[in-house]
Amino acid sequence: MHEMSTTMPGMDHMKNGSNQMDHMSMMMYFHASQKVTILFKAWAVDSIGGLIGSCIAVFVLAALYEGLKVTREILKRKYGYVVSIDLDKSTHYAKNGTTGQSVTVTETAGQIPKSKICNGHHIIQSLLHIVQVVISYFLMLIFMTYNVWLCLAVALGAGFGYFAFGWKMVKVVDIYEHCH
Repeated sequence: MHEMSTTMPGMDHMKNGSNQMDHMSMMMYFHASQKVTILFKAWAVDSIGGLIGSCIAVFVLAALYEGLKVTREILKRKYGYVVSIDLDKSTHYAKNGTTGQSVTVTETAGQIPKSKICNGHHIIQSLLHIVQVVISYFLMLIFMTYNVWLCLAVALGAGFGYFAFGWKMVKVVDIYEHCH
């Protein structure tokens, strides 16, 4: 029987009679293999030690990602606009007859630069935003290797990062949100 080639021009996967496609395919299901390529062709893991080291690196990257998010929030509070919410302890009656606490929202401003777009704080925030987006996509692509160990490293690293850094974030509670 005659085999038909369905490869696109320039995508010759047959070299020296061996099918290179076997080495290039990506598993689209969760697996626990020690052989995985992470982000770059040069970051190919084929041993338990390499996988453990890669999981540690991914864990640290995910934790630092959470730290970066908190750092950007702290910088916003220090140099940008900050909204503070003061809870008044007096009871009031809403239109529907229920009781609750009245909430006063005040807006306070930090240091406002003369130029709102061309100032050091905005440039730093923009650069940090670029770094944050790149790291978030890296973490997403690492998760999409579907390697169970790398997925755990991303999730646990993000959890640890939130635990280590998240307590510094401003907590805003929406009193009208009922699906917590």
